Amino acid sequence: MKQTATAITLNYTKYGDNKLIVNAYTRELGRAAFAFRIPQNRKSSPLPYCQPLFINEIEYSSAPEAEIKQASKISTSYTYTSIPFSTTKTATAMFITEILSKVLTFAEQNEELYEFITSSLKLFDQSEVPGRNFHLKFLLQITKYLGFYPQNRYSILRPCFDIEKGCFTGNISSSRHVIHPPYSEIFSRILDYDYIPCDFIPLSNADRSFLLDKIIEYYHFRFDNIASVKSLAVLKSVFH
Repeated sequence: MKQTATAITLNYTKYGDNKLIVNAYTRELGRAAFAFRIPQNRKSSPLPYCQPLFINEIEYSSAPEAEIKQASKISTSYTYTSIPFSTTKTATAMFITEILSKVLTFAEQNEELYEFITSSLKLFDQSEVPGRNFHLKFLLQITKYLGFYPQNRYSILRPCFDIEKGCFTGNISSSRHVIHPPYSEIFSRILDYDYIPCDFIPLSNADRSFLLDKIIEYYHFRFDNIASVKSLAVLKSVFH
């Protein structure tokens, strides 16, 4: 019985000349892998649809519990209009793809998480603002669905953010796993602002880089595989 999944492409691997394994995050299945045959006629190849973060409809015939599902058809569900043509947005998308590939390892369905990711990507694509702070907001906001959203907010009594505990605190520590003012206040504002207002928070490239490093450090306490993010250097170079 054929079924359909709406999927966000994370990455793909080619096997030989005629087989493609696509890793994706889907609305119906959570994380899933799909096997495609690459036909002799390259015009009907699934490869053009398998670029990172592409949002597609995938038709497959395997049982839901199969580790790799046999896919027969793929088609575009949403076509990006600005991300592929902007150096800043492309670098941001590649970075987000790598992070998602590392943290979305579970197979359980989570429709709210799927909708958050797709709606965020579409807003990023359609927005006329540069999106320089989009990745900061996205990484913090998605933690609400991953189960480690930061607790409370910056205040005079709680001016520091404890990265290990995930909350603002008044117990100022000498530990390097703490974000101190003024960065902790900016961190708190990013949590509270929507995507567009967040992009107007005035940050120098050095500020943006520092906050991104701290957010990745926050992830590293929850995911061991976040220690090395290959696309990070490319993203930082785009903002300098």
